[in-house]
Amino acid sequence: MSKHYEKHAEQVITGFMNLLGDEAKSCISEEDLSELTMLVEAAISTAALEQIENAADEVAALSTRLRSYAEHYDKS
Repeated sequence: MSKHYEKHAEQVITGFMNLLGDEAKSCISEEDLSELTMLVEAAISTAALEQIENAADEVAALSTRLRSYAEHYDKS
């Protein structure tokens, strides 16, 4: 995973931890935090890749429409 996603995940976890009270924080181990960070990082990565795939699909569809338009431009 990219360092960018890792940094973002760490920021999300830090924000989450800042919302918790001291008693709740004391119940969360470093291992739990590491696992949660990995889950958040995976979620960010998955969401980003899905959006890139959607954008690629839109570009492919636009390319097909543009080619069709170009092929039929002089035929009307």
